[in-house]
Amino acid sequence: MKPDSDPEDLQPPAYEALIQFLYQAPIGLLQIRPDGTVTMMNPRSAQLLMPLARQGNLDNLFEVLDEVAPDLRAMADAAIEPGALVCEGLRMPVTPTTGSRRVLGISLLRLDAHTIMGCVNDVTHEVELEQQRLASRMRDASRTDSLTLMPNRSAVLERIQQALARPDASGAPTFAVLFINCDRFNRVNLTLGQAGGDRLLRMVAERLNGTVRQRDAVGPAREPLHTTARLGGDEFVVLLDGLRGSEDVHSIAQRLIDTLSRPYLIDGVEVHISASIGVVAGNHAAAEANAVLQDASLAMQEAKRAGGGRHVLFTPSIKDIATRRGALEVELRRALEQSELFVVYQPIVELADGRVAGFEALVRWQHPQRGLVSPVEFIEIAEECGLIGAVGEFVLDSACRQLAAWQRRFGAQAPGMVSVNLSRAQLQDAVITDQVARVLESSGLPAQALQLEVTESMAAQGDDIRARLLELKALGIALALDDFGTGYSSLACLGQLPIDTVKIDRSFVSDAESNLHKRVLIEATVRVARSLGMSTTAEGIETEGQAALLATLDCNKGQGYLWSRPLAAPAATQWLAERIGAADPMPAETHPSAAAPLRAASGFRA
Repeated sequence: MKPDSDPEDLQPPAYEALIQFLYQAPIGLLQIRPDGTVTMMNPRSAQLLMPLARQGNLDNLFEVLDEVAPDLRAMADAAIEPGALVCEGLRMPVTPTTGSRRVLGISLLRLDAHTIMGCVNDVTHEVELEQQRLASRMRDASRTDSLTLMPNRSAVLERIQQALARPDASGAPTFAVLFINCDRFNRVNLTLGQAGGDRLLRMVAERLNGTVRQRDAVGPAREPLHTTARLGGDEFVVLLDGLRGSEDVHSIAQRLIDTLSRPYLIDGVEVHISASIGVVAGNHAAAEANAVLQDASLAMQEAKRAGGGRHVLFTPSIKDIATRRGALEVELRRALEQSELFVVYQPIVELADGRVAGFEALVRWQHPQRGLVSPVEFIEIAEECGLIGAVGEFVLDSACRQLAAWQRRFGAQAPGMVSVNLSRAQLQDAVITDQVARVLESSGLPAQALQLEVTESMAAQGDDIRARLLELKALGIALALDDFGTGYSSLACLGQLPIDTVKIDRSFVSDAESNLHKRVLIEATVRVARSLGMSTTAEGIETEGQAALLATLDCNKGQGYLWSRPLAAPAATQWLAERIGAADPMPAETHPSAAAPLRAASGFRA
């Protein structure tokens, strides 16, 4: 087709040049009227548009593009001003009868009231590149942690799998995976809120990236030597590649622990956390990346159980222990459902006259196959899997109901209190105060008859724990500091704790008769406690001599095998009935109702 202009208006050379341009241009050029009638179209336009034309008719552009651009006519009608843009780069898919799918792009510009100029070109390759870039960005986004902008689980799993696939005949750990978890991170969220917690996680990420440097590993320069990643929450992973030897792993892990334990300043508040790290060396790694991460996580959990702020190297025995613990968790859930747990009671006596002052309640598990299971084996598991609340409430309820029953039966001669241990997880649970109040009400036991025991390390954890202890005391109950002398407290700190009774640990009592240093420490504890209005109870008394010495040192109460081992409720009731009225201590070994040997300390421990 030819332009509307009269060829005679153009000089022959200019006209020839225009024709050559139109015919040889690599893009489609065309001219239409406002109703879509085509007045000029070069061969490239015809070539591109022909697959869309019905019966090969290219007379009207709007009709040709009706199926792929149905709004084009309305867009042209709306652009009535000279120079107005009708459309720019409008994408139109084309599916020819043969060949692959293509995409055309069209741009139209109104010249005047009668003329619209346009160009059309094949943008298939451009669209494919855009789609590839979009897919790449989406893939990167799916492999990036949005909070820290670190690689995420998917990315680090891929890198671990690549490291596993690389052959190595030396047997040396050329790579290692470090699974990092922040200790006590939940306390930061509670005190500073989620926003403060997120800021802390970003700071942790920055320290990880800054600490794991190129010189931490040696390998080909063309390969990345390490990957730092965030799995989610407060869990991070570092993949070290190109290691010189196992000593590299330990030095880097310790440097990470030291770096992450430095104080963080968040909104003017100095925050302290530590980190536990589980390490899997490449020469001991599983064959699949997910299994490697799982093993590193198990080693990290062992680091936490050891107190945190340290690293533990994975060994097969760790997995064996984890498997046994997993089985025990399942069985413990069943034990709660089938009433396999029960409570035993160890007497607490007045050292001055041998009168029974109360009992300490201790939990036991009668397993149908394993027999008697020590609390040492299952209390920590109960804490980890969220069962400690149910176990603790069972012990508390059983103990309160039992003491109420003894008081109804023995009247004024009944023991005046029962002592129940609180685990760390219970004390950290905000519902513990309501739980204790509910048990006291349902059992009918007066609040002053209940004593709750906490360990030194728990009582010294901070202001939030102290506030929880004060909430419990507000109920009218008594609080005892268990195992005094083995934890973090000192005699000078006793006055800062809302404690009524100090329980002197058995490690001081066992050799107090022969060890002057231990004897002096016991005497000092008794005097400081008395000056603060607190009473004292000595644990683990096994001989008459120990009892007499502690009485001489003015210790108020004692408990131990001298009087009785922990007894199940029926045996404890019989022991109490026979004991009431006796003035002198009676060793358990000579008493007919002494329980079978079962060594037990206070609380949930064996």
